[in-house]
Formats: sequence, C-alpha cells, structure tokens
Amino acid sequence: MLFFALGLTASNGLAEKSAFADLELFSNECIRTSDPSVCKRALARSEVLQRQAAEQGNYACQSRLLGLGADLLMISFGTSRDESIRAIMKEMKNFC
Repeated sequence: MLFFALGLTASNGLAEKSAFADLELFSNECIRTSDPSVCKRALARSEVLQRQAAEQGNYACQSRLLGLGADLLMISFGTSRDESIRAIMKEMKNFC
C-alpha cells in the first residue's frame, strides 16, 4: 500500500510539472501572438493551478498565478504586459 501511495504522489508531481510546462508554453505563445484563444488556454491552465495552490495553502504561488491570469487577460485585450508576465513566470518557478 505504501508503494502505491508513493507512486501516486510521484505521478501527481509529474502531472503538476507538466501542467506548469503547458502553462509556460501557452503563456509564451500568448505573449508572442496576443491570440485570444491561446491566451484563454493559458488562463484556463493558470486558473486550475491557482486553485490547487490555494487548496495546498501555497498562497505565494497562488498570488503569482492570479497575477499571471490578470496579465494574460490584459494581453488578450491588446495591452502589452510582456515584462510583467515574464517576471511573474520567473517567480512562479521559485514559489510554485
């Protein structure tokens, strides 16, 4: 039973890393293209991850993800936020 639990934890960690990799990929594409559909995908990923961070009590991570979501929205509306979003993504690597 312990081995199963450890395997489940490891696979959850891999899934979370994959989710952050997807978020970074879509966020960078959003910055590059300002395509609202791409920004929407990035925003959806950030929303899922920020809820998970809140459930885990990782409020520093949650705050960065909420800020990222706001920047993604602004980009999709045509407002450039390149430097802000890149700074937040860098901080996410430390806090999430």
